[in-house]
Amino acid sequence: MNKKIQIARLLRKEQTKAEKKLWGCLRNRNFENLKFRRQHPLKEYILDFFCEEYGIVIELDGEYHNQPNQKEKDELRDTHLKNLGYLVLRFENKVVFEEIDTLLQTIKNAKEKQYGFSMVRKKQLEERNSIRKKHLTPTLSSRRGSSTILSTKILTPSQKELLLNSGLGFVEYNALEIEFLDIEIPTNYSNYIFTSKNAVKAFLSHFDDTNFLEYRAFCVGEKTKSILEENGLNVVKMAQNASELADFITKNHKIKEFLFFSGNRRRDELPEILSKNNVQYKEIQTYKTHLKPKKFNRAFDGVLFFSPSGIRSYLKENAVGQSWTFCIGPTTSAEAKKHTDQIITANKPTVENVLVQAIKYFKQHD
Repeated sequence: MNKKIQIARLLRKEQTKAEKKLWGCLRNRNFENLKFRRQHPLKEYILDFFCEEYGIVIELDGEYHNQPNQKEKDELRDTHLKNLGYLVLRFENKVVFEEIDTLLQTIKNAKEKQYGFSMVRKKQLEERNSIRKKHLTPTLSSRRGSSTILSTKILTPSQKELLLNSGLGFVEYNALEIEFLDIEIPTNYSNYIFTSKNAVKAFLSHFDDTNFLEYRAFCVGEKTKSILEENGLNVVKMAQNASELADFITKNHKIKEFLFFSGNRRRDELPEILSKNNVQYKEIQTYKTHLKPKKFNRAFDGVLFFSPSGIRSYLKENAVGQSWTFCIGPTTSAEAKKHTDQIITANKPTVENVLVQAIKYFKQHD
């Protein structure tokens, strides 16, 4: 399969909330009978939304697009597309939620403006592509760049394949080491709290062929939920972060007693919220996270971070410098913000989505 098509398909699965909302308006010719495609490969780019008939390109921009160096790259990309006859419309993500009618009216106006393009697009594109081949500048070269990223955790084979197919170079290592502790688990609890996959793994290591149907789990993260359900636990609530989970428990299960499985570097939000609201819980430390600093005698175009501890480990021997940092969630991004402004946060707290953000960024700018 064409590498660009494979990447585009993955991007469609990992849409942002803004992209999902706009796609709901545009799909199946719902608006002005315009046929739009999402995450469409064109030349060396992958466009958020593209109407081939009228040559309309729509790009939805997150916060990092406001940074000066990013704006410059976006302008160069847009100029290239405009020189090919396309009309590029850029909107901030918040416009989709706050001014959707204005956004749609802009697209309608673009359709009228591009009417001539729809009549003669084949001839125009043939002429423009002929000119482009003769005068293509190095900046706009269709060759892949040589961007290399560093992953601060060892990736799975499928995750590595994704990066290899994208054309990105990558280096990987484990910035952290997990030590599972020998613990005793009380038997008089039926409501369990897990805020990480490692807590689940530590918990499961103490049981052989146990029926967990009588227990109820409350967890953070989709991967944590998957491991729990694969092992027969009933997941009552999965939240995106610890604060959200704590708020849910205090509002819906305040009278219950909980057993909270944690690590030595866990954050304070969840226990603080539970204590403040008089929710009864017992905390058991099930594992320890140790930093494994490693010196790299080179700079990377991007660094992938999956936890605040991973950032602290990396920075013990290295500096962020001009590298872009790709973070798995807002907590990790908050730690990165202490050291750099070049931060892109995953739309979903998964390793795959971190990879998607890196691929998407360098695909557009190499």
